[in-house]
Amino acid sequence: MSALRPLRTLLFGGHYSLTRFCSGFVSRIRYINKLKENDAACLSALQNGHIFLFHRLMPLLQCSAPETFRPIALSYSEVQSVLHKSGSDGSLLKESILIGCSEQNHAQFCLDVGELDPAAILRNCKGTFMDLRKAFFLLEGAEAPLVAKAQALLRWHQINRFCGATGQLTQRNQAGSQRACSSSSIVYYPKVLKKNQIGSESVLVKNLYWFHQN
Repeated sequence: MSALRPLRTLLFGGHYSLTRFCSGFVSRIRYINKLKENDAACLSALQNGHIFLFHRLMPLLQCSAPETFRPIALSYSEVQSVLHKSGSDGSLLKESILIGCSEQNHAQFCLDVGELDPAAILRNCKGTFMDLRKAFFLLEGAEAPLVAKAQALLRWHQINRFCGATGQLTQRNQAGSQRACSSSSIVYYPKVLKKNQIGSESVLVKNLYWFHQN
């Protein structure tokens, strides 16, 4: 029987790895959906998650190697400190938008601090705000889709502050997964981002959105 162990490992080892991967993926999707549906849970996750800063849709990046940059993942307390040193109170943190969840089940958020002085922020973060079109050539493959999705979500919220049917302000939920018209039953959702697969790189093609009327 011992002679058959290598054969079992060869035949079934990949199956066990795939099962664990699928289980982890399903767990992360369920967690993200919970945060989208529960404002209190999302706020708690924000306080324990990772936050990526943007300034007028430009991501905050840090040089990790020659000609290579990575997005800076800050904690809630770190962002709070940066905001205070930049002359803002901590209330801006509640404007953070849920991006997704890491493989370690850490919630990931993005926050645009475009109303603040970028120089004051950079002094405390030791990074640089970079145009995304340039950043795509400098980010590692796994990080480019994360930054692109974050920017697309931030942009979507900026251009959907008012209801297209009534002209009234829309209100977002804590996760930023929807915006509801303040005077009607219309709810707007960011649509899943479309990507084209080119080799091993995922490239953002277009960000669309749609609305649902109850």
